[in-house]
Amino acid sequence: MREKKKGRIMLIQPPLSSDIKIKISNHQIPLGFMYIAGMLEKDGFEVKILDCPLYCFQKRKINANTVKIGLFPRQIEKEIESFNPDIAGINCSFTMFEQDSFEIADIVKKVNKSILTVAGGAHASSNPDSVLKNKNIDIAVIGEGELTMLEIARRFRDKKNLNSIKGTALTKNSKLIVNNPRELIQDLDILEPSWHLIDFKKYFAHPDNYQVSMRSPSVNIITSRGCPGNCAFCSVHTVWGRKWRAMSPEKVLEQITLLYKKYGIRHFRFNDDNMTLDKERMLKICKGIIDRKLDIKWDTPSGVAMWTLDEEVLNMMKKSGYYRISLGIESGCAKTLKYIGKSVDLEKANRIIEHCHKIGLWAASFFIIGFPYETRDEVYRTANYIINSKINFPFVFVAQPYPGTRMHQDFIKEGLLDGGVEQASTFILTKYHSKALSSDELNFIRAVIYKKFYLTKLARYMNPFVLYREFLSKIRTLEDFRYVCKILKNLFTSFFY
Repeated sequence: MREKKKGRIMLIQPPLSSDIKIKISNHQIPLGFMYIAGMLEKDGFEVKILDCPLYCFQKRKINANTVKIGLFPRQIEKEIESFNPDIAGINCSFTMFEQDSFEIADIVKKVNKSILTVAGGAHASSNPDSVLKNKNIDIAVIGEGELTMLEIARRFRDKKNLNSIKGTALTKNSKLIVNNPRELIQDLDILEPSWHLIDFKKYFAHPDNYQVSMRSPSVNIITSRGCPGNCAFCSVHTVWGRKWRAMSPEKVLEQITLLYKKYGIRHFRFNDDNMTLDKERMLKICKGIIDRKLDIKWDTPSGVAMWTLDEEVLNMMKKSGYYRISLGIESGCAKTLKYIGKSVDLEKANRIIEHCHKIGLWAASFFIIGFPYETRDEVYRTANYIINSKINFPFVFVAQPYPGTRMHQDFIKEGLLDGGVEQASTFILTKYHSKALSSDELNFIRAVIYKKFYLTKLARYMNPFVLYREFLSKIRTLEDFRYVCKILKNLFTSFFY
């Protein structure tokens, strides 16, 4: 009897560990898996996506401080047994979730030791030696996953050697082998996500699908990759590289239209790191949305680069359904911005925020405190900038030394990682110290920033002119009012614990 060709691949998002004090939120459709699946299906492979955290109401207590959210181990075993994959692709995007990925690898090998286990994602890309210490992970993907996973699948199916595949790492005779990097995909228009592999209704029913969006149902999409920046805290280059590449406006509009008409999507979250880098492309996308009469709302939760913005772009974005801008100001201290490697003109930021208020855009911004060399005074400068700013919503995080970042090397150099990786640490509730401040102090300052920001904002809104310009002018419909109630509730429950 002729042996069956190996052609079944299961892509698994592990259940996620979370501090009991923190609610894992904003669950998103596993877009990375769907692009990989699209590439594999074109080549004849059968693919299944198992998104364990989608089942968010299932929680198991790991210890006094930690819960795991998503499918239980026996349920995962049954899914693997039922599909009987030849290859299991396991997402390993963040250091803090490494152990969750390991648990999946252990379950896969428990079911069938002959299943090839492949780990991918930002953490696997930047720290393959750590990932491959788990002997149940056979190979790690470094960088973009589509073409690399396709080659792995083809070679495994055809019983060919896996040792020298570009964009991978593996161990041989207990020695780490990191192969040559794979060339980045230049024409992103070739990517076709396999939307049919997910049950949209389950994602629409997930509470976080509507808690932070103006409309529901909502979906996240990515239309470009790569970032030319070199921020000290960012590891995105380990996956997407530093060269910016983008889908054509026509391809972007094709995807939006498909999701709008076939699946009823009414809100789009553009997770691009540099959505507005090409002004003409951005204007064409906005004009296309308007011309096609797509009644949508959209935002950019990963932020936009301020230096790419002007009034013409912002006005067109607003007309096409853009309702909330997320700026990457990062710090209110010039010295800290220099350390980050980000050229932010705080005066321009203030002008952009003013224009956003003028045209009815909600203004949010990301800030980070707790860099290794940041003094207490420098942290307070950022705090004062946030508290006195005219933004509507600040998102304040504590710096995390992710592998693959310049900041990670500084943490090592200063002995701030001598205690090892803090698996339970997050940018909301850090376990890491800086040279000047302990983790408890940083968490306390972060909480105080929020409280003082909103108290100061309430005092400012006692002035009717300020209240109207920065707040009431944006509430023009019942939908706007509902959004305000929703986002304020989410912010207060998320940050004031």
